Amino acid sequence: MTEARLDDLLAQLPHRPPMRLVERVVEVVRGRNARATRVAHPDDWYFDGHFPADPVIPAIALVELLAQAGGLAVAPSADGEAAQLRLAALSDFKFPAAAGPGALLEATAVIVGQVGPLVKITGSVTADGRVVAIGSLTLADVRASRTPAPDPS
Repeated sequence: MTEARLDDLLAQLPHRPPMRLVERVVEVVRGRNARATRVAHPDDWYFDGHFPADPVIPAIALVELLAQAGGLAVAPSADGEAAQLRLAALSDFKFPAAAGPGALLEATAVIVGQVGPLVKITGSVTADGRVVAIGSLTLADVRASRTPAPDPS
């Protein structure tokens, strides 16, 4: 995929700064996997209180970065519309190391299953090549839960 096309995918994420953690889309194979990066900037919002004397990227920010990369991997639904994904579940996450300001974060997300509106993702986040988060999560397309029930009459 070309660099311009990858940038178009970034614009399709529903998140906006400061919650859009993905800065650069490296690779996407729709329906299979995605890789995305972010530089942990010293002025990122999560460093303000976590921890001022020794700033560390919060684990939940690493999970969110992986979830956003996973969202990039999810192919459009059968009707061609982009999925409206929300984090639905977390499973077996581990955080073997920490990362601070200046780290280059890379999230690698792989789709391992899908049942209806639920998509299971496994993956990892590295900081300068060192694993800082690894686990799996489930994303849910909330459009399915907003579909009105059929009229019983």
